[in-house]
Amino acid sequence: MRRFKGFTLTELMVALAVIGILVAVVTPAIMKTRPNKNKMMVKKTFYATEQIVNSLINDDILYPDMREACRVGAQPSDEDYIYCAWGFDYVYEADQEGDIYEGENKFGALFKSRLNVSRNSGQQSGEGPNGQDFYPVFFTSDGVKWDLTDTIDAWDSEKDRVGTFDDQDANTAGVGTILIDVNGDEGPDQVCTNDEGTEDCDQYEIQILANGKLRINPDHARAVNWATINTSIRDN
Repeated sequence: MRRFKGFTLTELMVALAVIGILVAVVTPAIMKTRPNKNKMMVKKTFYATEQIVNSLINDDILYPDMREACRVGAQPSDEDYIYCAWGFDYVYEADQEGDIYEGENKFGALFKSRLNVSRNSGQQSGEGPNGQDFYPVFFTSDGVKWDLTDTIDAWDSEKDRVGTFDDQDANTAGVGTILIDVNGDEGPDQVCTNDEGTEDCDQYEIQILANGKLRINPDHARAVNWATINTSIRDN
């Protein structure tokens, strides 16, 4: 009867050791070449925000340019006062396909209407189109969490100049902000700074001026780096 020779225990141990070494060497290389999902989502959400903001600010029905009609030095109490707006501080009524947008939530509600919203989160804040409840925090179908709370009444219509990016305080008049969590309810809920340990970050903030200029918060440097690849970031 023919006998078949098998592997000895020593040979199996050597083979397993070689496999272990190969795995240890190859795995880091594979991890480096694997796409970073959060990085891709930062680019995607910034690009989407840029496109929506551009479409809104360039819509003369929603945001007519009132600067040329403004009488310098006029006050709202003056009889002949003409409302002067740079863009997103124009909070008067606007009709979009039969829906009426106005007031402090005008920008937020219009922005939200251009996204594929799957569900709301948190408390409502004032009114949206046609007097409906407005929820500034919500999720889109791709799992991204958007927080538009800091766009509510962010642009002061009585301010005598548009906000600038010279002041890094995102809460000053003239600058509205959108906080984005690219993977929604999943962790690590880490802001994308350049600090050690933020390689897998998932949150960053976009700052928007009343005149439609926007940028990623410069303190969120990792998000800035991720989004600048093949993407134009406006900063003035």
